Amino acid sequence: MGKSGPKRTTIQIERDRREIADLYLQGWLQSAIAAHINKDTSRDYTLSQQMISYDLIRLQEQWRESALVDINEAKAQELAKIDRLEREYWDAWERSKENAETSVSERVDDGKGGHTKAQLRAVGQVGDPRFLAGVMSCIDRRCKILGVDAPDKSSNTNINLENLTLTQLERIAQGEDPIHVLATTGQS
Repeated sequence: MGKSGPKRTTIQIERDRREIADLYLQGWLQSAIAAHINKDTSRDYTLSQQMISYDLIRLQEQWRESALVDINEAKAQELAKIDRLEREYWDAWERSKENAETSVSERVDDGKGGHTKAQLRAVGQVGDPRFLAGVMSCIDRRCKILGVDAPDKSSNTNINLENLTLTQLERIAQGEDPIHVLATTGQS
């Protein structure tokens, strides 16, 4: 915004930031974004490259905050699902250890019209190990989501931080796997 021009309203700032974000995400330079926006004669103000830079800083802060909230909410939902599934596995495990009861009945003719002879058999069980495997898979998945597992020793941790962009460093600082960050940005 020029020093002599009027201040932008909140609505104008939001409109400008939407347009700035669109152009920035298409790879436009800040100076080109300013030139493009300033061509719009419906605005009674102009934006300098410095103002575009300021708006981009605010946009990136909003994106980071939004991403953290979304990621934390998604993690919480997935953890709740895993907790419920693990409880089901534990319940099934306990039921699988209960005695298996079978009843056998037979009709006996005793010469007086007969009667039914019933027998109940209870056989002890040790439990179905598939349910414990399910519990273990829940625990493994929870550990992955929470990041409590030790890093994979096979991954290359010799990364030259001087060659990383600010965006890559921010993603790594937020807990993303460095190898994944490099792979998704075309570096290795």
